[in-house]
Amino acid sequence: MSTAVSQVERLLNLVPYLLSHPGSTVEQVAQEFGVNAKQVAKDLNVLWFCGLPGGFADDLMEAHVEEGGAIHLENAAEPIVRPLRLSTREAVALLVALRALAQVPGIADRDALDRALAKLESATGEAARVAERLSVAFEARDVVFEAAQRALAEKRLVHLRYYVPSRDEVTERDVDPMRVALLAGRAYLEGWCRASGAVRVFRLDRIVGIEVLDQPAQPPADAKGLDLTEEAPASALRVGQDAPLVTLELAAEARWVPEYYPCESVAEDPGVDGFLRVTLRAADQDRIRRLVLRLGGAARVLGPQEFADKVRDTAALALAAYGADAPA
Repeated sequence: MSTAVSQVERLLNLVPYLLSHPGSTVEQVAQEFGVNAKQVAKDLNVLWFCGLPGGFADDLMEAHVEEGGAIHLENAAEPIVRPLRLSTREAVALLVALRALAQVPGIADRDALDRALAKLESATGEAARVAERLSVAFEARDVVFEAAQRALAEKRLVHLRYYVPSRDEVTERDVDPMRVALLAGRAYLEGWCRASGAVRVFRLDRIVGIEVLDQPAQPPADAKGLDLTEEAPASALRVGQDAPLVTLELAAEARWVPEYYPCESVAEDPGVDGFLRVTLRAADQDRIRRLVLRLGGAARVLGPQEFADKVRDTAALALAAYGADAPA
């Protein structure tokens, strides 16, 4: 299944690919991008609605497929090669964001970030001077990050005091560190949790205490690291594996949920055409409850019953409050 996010990423690469490989066939493009021919056809149809602002005939791309399957793009070069023009407000926002990112410990390619920041400062003039007067402050978690890095470098066991939102409690456990990773703007410690007897991932901002012990770290030889890339399946990032599972039934208008909320499983609902059944780990039950309430009739909690009751009670209270405040 091609999600909206993956399709946008593919389209951004598809146009320059077709411009540099004119006459490529549908089958060749499908193989290059790891999709089937039907998906390529859908992508090409989307390109007819893309191009320069204005929406006139000459502003939009045209993707033509010949009888033999060869693809040719028209009106596609200018949107790709036209220089990016930022307003002062956009440039200031981008500069402030880059400078804030530069404060985050553990950035993998800091040199690239510094080069991008320098080029943008040089090109934006007044916006750069405005951005210098703005700053973003992060909550200091450097102590946790540095301790985790030191434990990794010295191959030593760590003792964690870790906050579990689903139970609103702080747990204590010994962990053999395996690596520190950055994913979607957050830092994680991956390691062998001796209490669970399995590989676990811990968000650094939920570690309320960390102690590097004298005992050597000895994760089992067969302990395998998890896929912590942006493209990883949601179930791979096993943060809060002890959190309860919640199963939702989603109507067609709520099929976007798996694209933005990590799900353990996603399947077509066998009972209702066009509906989905998704299972999430509710590490933060309030967040999932707010999601269900926001979706209204487009979502239904299938289980567990206790969670379904909480959602129903919250909805009833909200309706009662609305009724009390409504004009007569």
